[in-house]
Parts: sequence; structure tokens; C-alpha cells
Amino acid sequence: MDPTDLGPGTASWLGGTGTVLLGGFLWLRKFLADQNTARVMDNADIGTVRRLNELLDSERAARKEAEARADQFAKERNELATAVGRMEGKIEALSGQVAQLTEKVTSQSAEIGRLRSQLGGMS
Repeated sequence: MDPTDLGPGTASWLGGTGTVLLGGFLWLRKFLADQNTARVMDNADIGTVRRLNELLDSERAARKEAEARADQFAKERNELATAVGRMEGKIEALSGQVAQLTEKVTSQSAEIGRLRSQLGGMS
């Protein structure tokens, strides 16, 4: 027996083994590439979710600030409306006093005119 003779079907066996190993290598390469793609997509999704959460947090903060400003403006508006109401009441009261004083001045002017005419008639 020749030590270099591997026997009948050795080439087929080696070819089949090579084919199986090549197929296994190609499948492993594809599997790892798919896993890498999935990992990259997962990382992208995580980054997107983080960014969206940051935007949501900033929008919430901006909304709270806007609501605080709106509340402050409403408070100031209510205070001004109250002040205008008080001023209107004071204007009404002052208008009544002006009317009374005008009436009093008119009656006193008439009295002064009457007294002058009496004095003028006596001299």
C-alpha cells in the first residue's frame, strides 16, 4: 500500500468537506453582518429615542415657563382690572362731589348777587 494513496472517494470527501466549510463560513459571515446591522440599528434607535426624550423634556420645560408667564400676565391683568374698577368708583364719587360743589357755588353766587343788589339799593 502506498502511503500517499488516500483511497477511492477521497477527492469527493475533501471537496464535500470544503464545500460545507465554505458554506458554513459564508453563513457565519452573513449572520455576523446581520447581527452587526441589527446592533447598529439598535444603537441608532436608542440615539433617536434619547434625542426625542431630550426634545420632550425641553418642550415640557418651555411649556411650564410659558404657563408661568401666562399666569403672571393673568394675575397682572386681574390686578389692573381691579384697579380700574376702583378708579371708576372714585371718579363717580368725585363727579358727584363736583356736581354738589358746582350747585353750592351757583347758589352762593346767586346769594352774593342778591346781597349786592340789596347793598346797592341801600346806598
